[in-house]
Amino acid sequence: MDASPGSSSALNTDDEQTALISPTVVAGLKNLGAIISLPLTKLLIANSLKLTLHPDATIAPVPELYAKNAACAKQSEYAVVTLFALGTKHGWDGLQLRQQLEQLNLDTAAVDELSRVYEDSRKDLILRQLQIGHSFPHITDIQWRIVCDVKSSTSDCSTGAACFHINLGHFRQSSGERVTIVEFVCNAEELQSLINRLKEIERHCQQMAVV
Repeated sequence: MDASPGSSSALNTDDEQTALISPTVVAGLKNLGAIISLPLTKLLIANSLKLTLHPDATIAPVPELYAKNAACAKQSEYAVVTLFALGTKHGWDGLQLRQQLEQLNLDTAAVDELSRVYEDSRKDLILRQLQIGHSFPHITDIQWRIVCDVKSSTSDCSTGAACFHINLGHFRQSSGERVTIVEFVCNAEELQSLINRLKEIERHCQQMAVV
């Protein structure tokens, strides 16, 4: 029996929405409730929500998440953040998110927790999406300068410490004009910490590329 046009359209829509979830994200989601125990899965989902809503805030680490399999936990953390961002961008409610997850053959308890947390936080996620738009800033250029606090003729106080003024930006394709995206100041220790974190991200991306 031939399917009706309406059912065919619905099927195509479901297929298109499921295709939005990349294999890397699916692999991270499948760890939840399986490789990662359910109690730790709940902690990871809660932590991922905090990272999504408050990326600039200082979030207390949860060392037990990374005690046994740090690479697996980080992949799942990335997967949850991406899932919530996709759901918000495409206007899914909790039921629609659940339907997408059920097609991926995930752990049932993990699906329940992901759907519950997403639905409970959907308004906050929408507000966050409106703040950042539909894409992240594209950084292609960095400028920096060193500023040192030295004693002057008008002041006897000086730390002698050097600070780094970092400016991240990109160039407009139409005009070639440089646009500043973010500018910040840090000391040598903070700059080294930032470099180490960026190297950690690079190593993690390389690991994911060979999975």
